[in-house]
Amino acid sequence: MLPTLRQVLAMPSFKAAAIEVLAGDVDTAVVRWVHSSEVYEMGGLLSGGEVLLTTGLGLHGRSPEQLTAYIDQLADAGCVALAMEVGRSFLTAPPELVEASRRRGLAFLALHAVVPFERMVEDFHDLMLRRTLGSAQAGEPVWQELLSLVVAGQGMTALLDKVSRLAGCGVDLLDADGRTVERSTTGAERSETERTIHDVRGPTNSLGRLVLCGPATTRRTAVANCAAVAVALELGRHGDLGPRQSLAQSVITDVVGGVLTSHGDLSERLTAAGWTPLSEGHHVLVAAVDIDRQTPVRELADQVRDAVRAVLGSCVVGTAANHVIVLAHGWASASPARVRTAFTEADELLRRGPGGSAVRTLGVATPVEDLSGVGAAVAQAREVVQIARRFGTRTGVILARDVGVQRLLAAGTTPASLSSFVTEQLGSLIAYDTAHSADLVRTLDAYLAHRGGKARTADFLGIRRQSLYARLTRIEKLMGVSLDDPAQVVCLGLALTAWRMRTGLDPQAAFERLPG
Repeated sequence: MLPTLRQVLAMPSFKAAAIEVLAGDVDTAVVRWVHSSEVYEMGGLLSGGEVLLTTGLGLHGRSPEQLTAYIDQLADAGCVALAMEVGRSFLTAPPELVEASRRRGLAFLALHAVVPFERMVEDFHDLMLRRTLGSAQAGEPVWQELLSLVVAGQGMTALLDKVSRLAGCGVDLLDADGRTVERSTTGAERSETERTIHDVRGPTNSLGRLVLCGPATTRRTAVANCAAVAVALELGRHGDLGPRQSLAQSVITDVVGGVLTSHGDLSERLTAAGWTPLSEGHHVLVAAVDIDRQTPVRELADQVRDAVRAVLGSCVVGTAANHVIVLAHGWASASPARVRTAFTEADELLRRGPGGSAVRTLGVATPVEDLSGVGAAVAQAREVVQIARRFGTRTGVILARDVGVQRLLAAGTTPASLSSFVTEQLGSLIAYDTAHSADLVRTLDAYLAHRGGKARTADFLGIRRQSLYARLTRIEKLMGVSLDDPAQVVCLGLALTAWRMRTGLDPQAAFERLPG
């Protein structure tokens, strides 16, 4: 069982840091790992459950909007706490960070004493190692009892009853859609508010959840760990007892897993799931809805389905990781404008409904005419929202063509060649900005984004046109390029995109800028 934030804060290195909790609930936040970084756009590099340690160096000089966006990116990635040293980069905790953390349910910790971050990470690693070994030792007798029932073929009810007696509470087995498949019959007490929940994993995906209806204890957690494996084995022996995915979810699971690829097989499975066959020449529209990692994705599947049906009619919806996957009917002429309009309408409906605040981007693949292309389209739609998350995009509809350059760079180049290209095109500019806390990378990015419009670029940067002219001249001299040469401008634009893909940094907020 993963520790709560309160348990992590009780470790010696954290206690030595004189931590003040300014936002968040340390009793409900569950910690998967402790990490340190000064990178501004760290959100795109996290996978959820982290305590992020920082001195605030990467945040110094940021605007209030950028500080708020930083917290939003961390929360979107599932980070549970931001721990910042105060007295170094910031004399006090920035109120924008504290307020944004309260709004997003992220714990904000002020560290008033200097403790090496490496020691905190090592302490957490030792804590997890001790807990893992302790759980294994506590669970050995439990495992033997449960395994003996599976080997003897006593059945699922007998297995759940044994789990109930070992855990001292009622036990429920839920399927992948959250429906109750079977319950223990021991009559043990059932808590209506506290649960110990463990995922039941099959060879390739989740089979459902095992719910122990009582508060989590060391004993109960050890029982749940062993019981989840025993239940998975029992489900494998008796398929008729297993939790059932909906037909729609089953199709999506197999498409994402690459199991379902042929036109005929997919057509048969989709029809069984309620899909109306396509008219001749019509397209399939495929989309992936990215859900905030702090929200269980299954909770949004029905809302996504209802929103898409209201606009496009018949559709099949399922989940994969933190994405809701949509297969919908298109038209004979599926122009980008028409596709964008339809999904924008569905996106607006979705955001107005329950749970709409957890919806991030909606990525749409290039429409396909043949069902055999659905698998590749699903992969493409998921790639679109992953690119959007990497670039810090938090909302809106994005078509595959909108991020065509990023997809091309990701698919057609190795990391080494991409790095070499960035160094060749931007190396001197990045080095200058790093050494002088200058704004040349930011200026070039804004200039290209405004298609060479100097008046609009100057307004965007908040500087006089004469200052912009001086910066552009310095850029040309440093890199030996002409910003009037279309070919060189294209290369620079590609290099900025590649740099952002490689680093996760926004050129508008990548370098610390000196005041004045």
